[in-house]
Amino acid sequence: MTTQAILDQLDACAERLAFPMLDAPGFRLAAVRLHAYRDEARWALLIETLGCHEFGAGHKAIDNCLHVYGNGLHRPPGVLAEDYLFPTADGDEGPTFDDRQYVRRTARTVRIRGRSVPLPDQSPLYDLEGRPLAYGRQWRDYELLRWLVAEHRADLLSTEAERRARVPAELPQVLTLDAWHHPDLGSEVLPSASGTFSQLAEVLATGDVSRYRPTQPPNTHWSCWPAGA
Repeated sequence: MTTQAILDQLDACAERLAFPMLDAPGFRLAAVRLHAYRDEARWALLIETLGCHEFGAGHKAIDNCLHVYGNGLHRPPGVLAEDYLFPTADGDEGPTFDDRQYVRRTARTVRIRGRSVPLPDQSPLYDLEGRPLAYGRQWRDYELLRWLVAEHRADLLSTEAERRARVPAELPQVLTLDAWHHPDLGSEVLPSASGTFSQLAEVLATGDVSRYRPTQPPNTHWSCWPAGA
């Protein structure tokens, strides 16, 4: 278990598009989270990307994708079909979204993991920066999701049980990050060229958490990726 071997796996996954691309075409980011695990012989890294995909319909457009890497997994590294989690559902009054993925004006609630959550008042309508929207425009699915993240982030992201279904239960967790400097895969920056992931690989290889000492400001907020904003 070496730093280079860890980075080699992350780079290989990135080259086959199985590493998070925060401004991927057709994807609107809402939130991220990273979990690192290790013992003396094994390592694992799990990265969550919560957002909306244009190819989805209704609440299936909102997903939290779990990207899983490591040398002690009972599965291939990367992303499998079952790694897409769908934390939201329609409220009691009917569908949340219309067929263009705008929030219906009749929608009053949304369910997050089965719990009913009130929706914001849509009149007057403002965007997430507090600016009035064009007359009559409704919120898009990703705009609603970003609003929900402000109050319900923990419920929208993965549970311990969901993570442990992918990472060995006995593998100790050594680090969790809610923000970091992420490589720009669209500009062909691989994880091994990223200060963040080079340092994380050192943490995983050595067990020394102090090896993670970021020098660049976090860029994992959705506003940092205008192509997907």
